Amino acid sequence: MVENSPQMNSERSINSIREEFVTQTFINGIGKQVFVLFPQFPFMVIGQIVDVINDYVSVNVDTTHISEFEKGEPVWIHVDDIEVFYIEDEYCKIPSLR
Repeated sequence: MVENSPQMNSERSINSIREEFVTQTFINGIGKQVFVLFPQFPFMVIGQIVDVINDYVSVNVDTTHISEFEKGEPVWIHVDDIEVFYIEDEYCKIPSLR
């Protein structure tokens, strides 16, 4: 057993800290455009962050490679399923890929 492992020296796991940070980042980004990559299908979504409930993010999809989702319909994404994301700010906007 390793005595100095992060899990043993903290009251919270790194996964719970990550989930909390990512969830709060999405809460702060409500109303903004987001680019999300997933390790599994559908792989990529661009849209507007609509809501965050617990650790799920609602995104109105603008662009994806799955045509059924490109109707502005909201999809719910679990933060643990997100591999990479970028929420646009006043300096760097997400371009339209249509």
